[in-house]
Amino acid sequence: MKIGKNWKEKIVSLVLLAILWGCSGGGGTATSPTTPSLSLIKKIALTTDAEGGSARPEIIATADRIFVVYLGNITDGSNRTFNVKIFDSNLDNMITSKTIVVTTDKYGGPTDIRIASDGQYLYAFYETTTVSTTYLWGAKYTLDDNFQLVAYTLPPIISSLPVSQLQDGDEVLNDPAPLIGLDSVFVITRLMYSISMSGNTIYRVRQFNKGDLSKISEFDLDLSNIADGRARVTSLLFWNNSIYMALATTTSDQGVIENNDDGALCDIILVKMRLDTFNSLTDVQTISSEPDDRENYITGFEADQNYFYMTYKQAVGPPIGEQRAVIKIFDTKFNLVRKEIVKTTSWGPSGGEIRPSLEVMGNRIFSGQSSGQGIGKGNAEVYVYEKNR
Repeated sequence: MKIGKNWKEKIVSLVLLAILWGCSGGGGTATSPTTPSLSLIKKIALTTDAEGGSARPEIIATADRIFVVYLGNITDGSNRTFNVKIFDSNLDNMITSKTIVVTTDKYGGPTDIRIASDGQYLYAFYETTTVSTTYLWGAKYTLDDNFQLVAYTLPPIISSLPVSQLQDGDEVLNDPAPLIGLDSVFVITRLMYSISMSGNTIYRVRQFNKGDLSKISEFDLDLSNIADGRARVTSLLFWNNSIYMALATTTSDQGVIENNDDGALCDIILVKMRLDTFNSLTDVQTISSEPDDRENYITGFEADQNYFYMTYKQAVGPPIGEQRAVIKIFDTKFNLVRKEIVKTTSWGPSGGEIRPSLEVMGNRIFSGQSSGQGIGKGNAEVYVYEKNR
């Protein structure tokens, strides 16, 4: 991990902060000495072949409902949709389903979506694409059986060229990361640079009003002094008056494949920032470092009173090998207490796709998974784990 130019001062600051964290029990939250165990209690297919298949499921759980938002009708690449299915709390019965975004001639078809919730509303940020242009959108829905659209961004937030045509410094719109703050909601995209260690790590942050999704501010978050390689898919969490951001950092130029985010050895670092302003880094630490692997594509980050939870895609053995959907559980000092490999698929020309998501509600962990088949094939799944202490 790159520490940055003022590395001596940074190390001293981190040591002092670690001492303070140790004295306060990790920000004032007691950590259980018991290592949690996970039991897989349910696994359901989200769709059938007759429904056109599905991918990229994102999950929000409440006390009595499970909301699953996903990319639907994937076998028909010209008519994809974003849908929601609402289940009871045990995923035994589907209450209702709804198509929320369709393919249009003007804005193209849905591709990537990420969601977050403040307990009352669900916020979705997503991408649609045509042959020549990609668009970034935001939408707000009631978190109930009606799932009513109450605000959205029109015109789109921003547009750009397709990823394959982007140059250094251009904005990458796929897999936008949401963050719910105190009074606003954020979406974080990334800028295109080399995936090698010499590449810049820069994210673009947009802040919106929680009520009507009107834009409040926009700025770039340059983390190049603490991370290497282009910014990759990230997840963020507002917890205990701080922002926590998990992101990948390139650790070696060996075997770099520039057109593939899995094409560089990388670790996962955690950046802690004050309040919801993104402008005061108070801690940087490596939280996931497995030798010779590509630990990236961080698509879920949650917390409760005792633990932090993270899900990501791990690629093992380039360019032929295995991809894994991983859940890791940390105590409040970010010591690893549990690793769970939820799903695997082969990595290579005939391999599949791993794309995990994460939701935590009480003693249950919900993990959304793509089919593990090739892009445009199969039916997404929801895994339910029970956490025992």
